[in-house]
Amino acid sequence: MKNSAPITSLFIMLSLILLSGCGDSSTPENVETVKDIVRPAKLLKIGQIKHNNLLNYPAVIEVSQQSQLAFQVSGKVEKLLVRDSDDVTQGDVLAQLDKRDYQSKLNVAKAQFDNAKAEYERAKQLINTNVISRSELAKKKTEYEVTNSQMVSAQKALDDTTLRAPFTGNIANVLIEPQETVQAGTSVITILSLEKLEAKINIPSSIILRAPKNPSQEPRAFIVLDAEPSLKIDATFKELNLEADLNSQTYQVVFGFDAINSLNILPGMSATLWLEPPTSEKPSISIDIPLTAIGTLGDATFVWVVDKKTMQVSKRNVVLKPGIGESLEVISGLQVGETIVAAGISALTNGNTVRPWVKK
Repeated sequence: MKNSAPITSLFIMLSLILLSGCGDSSTPENVETVKDIVRPAKLLKIGQIKHNNLLNYPAVIEVSQQSQLAFQVSGKVEKLLVRDSDDVTQGDVLAQLDKRDYQSKLNVAKAQFDNAKAEYERAKQLINTNVISRSELAKKKTEYEVTNSQMVSAQKALDDTTLRAPFTGNIANVLIEPQETVQAGTSVITILSLEKLEAKINIPSSIILRAPKNPSQEPRAFIVLDAEPSLKIDATFKELNLEADLNSQTYQVVFGFDAINSLNILPGMSATLWLEPPTSEKPSISIDIPLTAIGTLGDATFVWVVDKKTMQVSKRNVVLKPGIGESLEVISGLQVGETIVAAGISALTNGNTVRPWVKK
């Protein structure tokens, strides 16, 4: 038992040495705090942006003139003179039915008419000689008129065996084949005109409500095709559907424009219709920031503002104008000339130091 005291003292001394060593390794001089880390960040200096008050709406291109052609009589297709995409001129023959039966009916009708006409002319000469009665003359006149009507109908039926282009345009679709029997009234060819085109859009009621009534204040309209975004095509207002779509509460508006000779603009193509206010209206000026710079906490919306001297960030609440897109307009909370963090805001806290991020 006499040797236990020195052993205990030695153990205590060793423990103190170890503890003092651990304490030395955790001193503030040897540890880098989170706030001391300089974070690279994409920075944005706030400036003013001019808005031309342009409105844009997705549009679908359609033709202003299109027709589904059909024979008005039944028969077998004897000739088919066009194919899909052919150019045609007004009056061109597109297809021809076998017309022999219709020609025979016209010949019979014409013979009956000639006979009735001769009988009627003879009766008119005899009426003054009392050879025939006036009732007999009336009967001959009726027969003459009936046969004339039958001959006209037979001539029209014969003419209807030939299908002609009602206007200059392009063949969109041919639905028949030679030697095929078709029924009267059945669509056989679709023809459309690509010279005059339309763009149909749907505009919300809020825009319709404030649309100018004075023609001189109407906005300039132009079409930009998705397939040709560098080209602006002037368009003019044509019509407005006064009945709103029940689901979207929008109104269909149609704008017309002329075809471009160097482009094959076809119905069904996608485009954007832009509406530009008259030049008398000055463009609005605003502060816009990207969505990547905007954070939310509950109902609050904030950005990280950078102190130019210390390069430390601080959270600041902002009020934004409702909208859609890659950036939003700031109503209040930021001033022109201030710098904010434009991306990578999720890892920031108040007091963090940042430096401009440079792409290597």
